[in-house]
Amino acid sequence: MHDEFDFDAYLTEVTPKLTHYCAAIIGNADAEDAAQEAFIRLWQNLYRIPNEAAASVFLYRTAYRLSVDILRARKRRRTADTEREVPAPSPGLSEPMVCALMRLPPTDRAVLYSRAAEECGYGEIAARFGKNEAWARKRYSLARKKLEEILRKEKEHERE
Repeated sequence: MHDEFDFDAYLTEVTPKLTHYCAAIIGNADAEDAAQEAFIRLWQNLYRIPNEAAASVFLYRTAYRLSVDILRARKRRRTADTEREVPAPSPGLSEPMVCALMRLPPTDRAVLYSRAAEECGYGEIAARFGKNEAWARKRYSLARKKLEEILRKEKEHERE
């Protein structure tokens, strides 16, 4: 790392945020493990990372990939009667909203969580995925529409 970078302070500051990010994608059960593995990989690659901003991009991109790997492994192990795990409840999110979020693909959940809960800008979201800002804006827009459609259908189903 080329700039002054206090890894311990960074770890303390970012750990809860990264754990919630992983939980939004994969649920509570493996979120802490995914976050810890992402930090290990960051530590192993610190010599290649020029500054804290690049460390954040590396960390979130790695956490996302690890979370997707966990989802794939679960899918391989899952039996027909196994229920999906619900992600960590976030302040202000109802259970139907959390369940609706879990019906979205992992990329959409990650983008929505980053934008809505972490209040990340489109540039930061794009960097996490190695894409451009236009991709982040479009992905967020499409993810919101999908979520709204899921919620609308669930509301209609409840009325029946």
